[in-house]
Amino acid sequence: MNLEHMAYVLEVSRTRSITTASASLAVTQSTISQAITRMESELGIKLFERSRNGAFPLEQARPIFEKLRSVLDIVQLMREDADYIGEAIAGELRLSAIPGGIPAIIRAVASMKPVHPDLRFELSERPASSIIKEVRDKQADLGLIALYRDEVDEQLQGLSFFPIDEGYMRICVNKSNQLADKKKIVLDDLIGQTFVLFNDELIDQFMLKLSGAIGDTSILFRTNNSEVINAALQQLNAVTVGHEYSFAHHTNFQSNDFFTLQLDMEQPLISIGWIMLESKSSSTMIKRFLDRFQYASLP
Repeated sequence: MNLEHMAYVLEVSRTRSITTASASLAVTQSTISQAITRMESELGIKLFERSRNGAFPLEQARPIFEKLRSVLDIVQLMREDADYIGEAIAGELRLSAIPGGIPAIIRAVASMKPVHPDLRFELSERPASSIIKEVRDKQADLGLIALYRDEVDEQLQGLSFFPIDEGYMRICVNKSNQLADKKKIVLDDLIGQTFVLFNDELIDQFMLKLSGAIGDTSILFRTNNSEVINAALQQLNAVTVGHEYSFAHHTNFQSNDFFTLQLDMEQPLISIGWIMLESKSSSTMIKRFLDRFQYASLP
């Protein structure tokens, strides 16, 4: 058993897909499949239920995944300590992020605070346009945003952009919704559904295109609070829209309370990444946080 195999297994547990994990890790599907088979053989336990729809972590293997993550946590911390040993980090780091990034940000902050007690954090949740403005106006040091990939250069002139993921817009429902048993839906499936939406330009553009395809859509409300949307999904059997990254890092999705669905509609690719003023790209505090965030984003 080696560290690479552990990382492969954890990525499959996060994405629930060997194909997606292969693309994310830039290794072949065969390599990942063999790593899973070898680890299952060494441990004497089945880790995933594999089918045409994906690779789904088995409940009986949950303690294994938790211990794999603990091992990689320790290794990553040793690597980071080696990089930053002897450097005291103090001050305030102001972070602004789209909803999908909040869980990993909190994990990164929680792991940094005991090591750097003099480091203070300020965290806010915003749509991408507000985050870009905050960073330009020096009201935030770092911003996690989502933009259509072909708009990145135009909208982020003068800023440094560090991409971390890519994907498309998805439909999200709770497990009791009639659409939940479908992996992919067509436009007609959304006729008559009630939507609850986060205030975001990408979502607005998506809904405009959707309305043009199926007619008027029923929007119950829009909000800047993602927890309000979570409550509406659970209590009102509503439907929401967001990009893959946002849902993949949501705790309700990871616990199988929510399901994301592919929509059979042509879409542009979305880039997810951190932005900052170019003058801040050399900051040790920012570099250390981004290292922690990248690792905290793993399952």
